[in-house]
Amino acid sequence: MDQGRFRQFYEANFARIYRYVAVRVGKREIAEDLVSEIFLKALKAFESYDESRSRSSWIFTIARNHLANYYRSAGRIVADEEIESMPIAGPDFREKVERFDEVSKLMKVLSEMPLEKQSLIRMKYLEELSYDEMAERLRRDKNALKVATFRAMKELRESARKLLCWKT
Repeated sequence: MDQGRFRQFYEANFARIYRYVAVRVGKREIAEDLVSEIFLKALKAFESYDESRSRSSWIFTIARNHLANYYRSAGRIVADEEIESMPIAGPDFREKVERFDEVSKLMKVLSEMPLEKQSLIRMKYLEELSYDEMAERLRRDKNALKVATFRAMKELRESARKLLCWKT
């Protein structure tokens, strides 16, 4: 096992995987545990990784499956949009609460969009996938995905602007 290669892989993907998991479980401690388990699975399978696949897609597949197993074993079915955590009090507590409230409302607007548009926005802006990675995962044309994602974001901004009274 080339530890240096895995370390680079870990450092390149940790933040995206953490955000992906944290948004879905809503609790920092649970997210940290799940992300650790996800990267342990990746470490065990790292040498058998198929180089023809994107490493980013590979780790997100592991994360998605691990989350599904986590919820299945807990006997819970939770929508992607469910966020149950509140920010921890501190000097900037008010700002965190306001930001949390805004993010919650934004996630509500997102959850009311068609599933395909939700998926595009999540992949591009939460998972931070490139259009090439999105095209590989969805088996669609990269340029068509760019246009569809742009339109989905435009729709999200317009809906959010109305709900959150954002300035244009």
